[in-house]
Amino acid sequence: MYSTFIGLNKTIVLSGEQSLWDGLKRGNVQSLEALYTQYNELLYNYGKKFTTDIHLVQDAIQETFISLWKYRTSISADKGFNYYLLKSFRNQLLRLIKERANTTYTDETLEFSFEVGFDKQLIAGEEYALLSKQVKDALGQLTARQREIIYFRFFEGLSFEEIAGIMNMQVRATYKLTSRALAALKEIMSILFILKII
Repeated sequence: MYSTFIGLNKTIVLSGEQSLWDGLKRGNVQSLEALYTQYNELLYNYGKKFTTDIHLVQDAIQETFISLWKYRTSISADKGFNYYLLKSFRNQLLRLIKERANTTYTDETLEFSFEVGFDKQLIAGEEYALLSKQVKDALGQLTARQREIIYFRFFEGLSFEEIAGIMNMQVRATYKLTSRALAALKEIMSILFILKII
């Protein structure tokens, strides 16, 4: 997980990222390449949650870094490097999806799906498969926006403020959607558990 660091490592990583961003602003191509190497996998994995078209995801990544280079002198990553790149990439990808579909879209009509992994050593084979299916089914009952917020909040460790900025929402709306999503997940998982023991 890119947004999770421990103790001193966080300071070292953030210091290294800051020097790459500083180098980028000065026009250092190696800094751009290093940022691309560092963030490519994060953006790619995030993009695949919107679409199975990997070429579209790769195009959005390329356009994000082209834009990063083009506007490097005016970029402000005060809220964090992950935040800036995720927001820029999301906007690029959604624009490309819209163009490819040749139609209008809203955030509510977009898809967003992800798998939740469990430690197979702690859960036996059949139970692992059943639990995975139950969680997948439960997540499938949420809206795409709720799934995206759950992903950012609990799998990427972003704050509600960061999520609101990336998804172009009010902070209050992210609180409400998260609360509703968690309540729905709790209810669905409770029903599944009851059905399992009947």
